[in-house]
Amino acid sequence: MKHAQIDVVQLGERKYIGIAVTSPSKNVKGIGEVQQLFMTRKDEIQSKVDESTYVCVHYANEVLFTYIYCMEVTELQSIPEGMIGFEVPSNQYVKVQSNGEEPYGLIETFLRDKGIRSHSDSVSFEVFQFGQEESKYNAEILVPVE
Repeated sequence: MKHAQIDVVQLGERKYIGIAVTSPSKNVKGIGEVQQLFMTRKDEIQSKVDESTYVCVHYANEVLFTYIYCMEVTELQSIPEGMIGFEVPSNQYVKVQSNGEEPYGLIETFLRDKGIRSHSDSVSFEVFQFGQEESKYNAEILVPVE
């Protein structure tokens, strides 16, 4: 098996529009339903940066887990009813494309080996291509670092 490529990258400010689900961290529910709703409503999103890509932005703490199916946009002018629009500030991220290995484990090992800390106050990204299986094993994963 080919080893995953892991890099530290700088991303500028980005804007997203999508549908969110928030659930207790100890019993995450509702992601599948939001995924189906997003897939049926994605064409309502205007000013998309890339029509072939969608992003799952997520944030968690010990109490709540939020997962947002969304698309990057150039502006937040027309947010469809029932969706949210938000900006993510510029930040550094550890980026991995898995190739079948557990991506979050790869990132944890990389951070520990390099002495880098994740930025717990920011959001992580899973980047998917429409038409491909949605799995962390074939997504581009980005975790914020301090």
